[in-house]
Amino acid sequence: MGHIHKARQQGAIMLMTMIIMLVMLFSGLFVMEMAIVEEMAVSNEQRRLQVYQVAYSELDGQYEYLVANSSVLLDATAADVPLTIIQNPSSCSDPTQVCQTATLRYIGEAPPPPGYSLGKFVGLMFEIDSVATLGTTGARSSQTLGFTYVTSL
Repeated sequence: MGHIHKARQQGAIMLMTMIIMLVMLFSGLFVMEMAIVEEMAVSNEQRRLQVYQVAYSELDGQYEYLVANSSVLLDATAADVPLTIIQNPSSCSDPTQVCQTATLRYIGEAPPPPGYSLGKFVGLMFEIDSVATLGTTGARSSQTLGFTYVTSL
């Protein structure tokens, strides 16, 4: 009888060991799944920041270009002007690269800023729209810079 009791104890220990092993297996799978989800979230955030920085940095470059080339501003009073990319001129055909567009848009007239004569000068309001996308990832950033260009009447 003692021999049967000992066999039952060993069977119970084996059953408990199997249950503990299953719990550890499922815990490990859960931790791996959480790590994969966290890695995907970090990758998405990196792509989002990358396209934001590309779109935003293009605004500065375009503004400096337009200040030096005011004839482009006057062309934009008739229709939106697509601008040549300055900061990140990569091709849109490669899905691993950031694809970017920039557009100059005329908004309308405004009074000139302080320091300019109202009868002799007018302010022309413009927007530069910069849009950056990263291949087929869905990462996209659209940034806009508004400014006023003062010209004589």
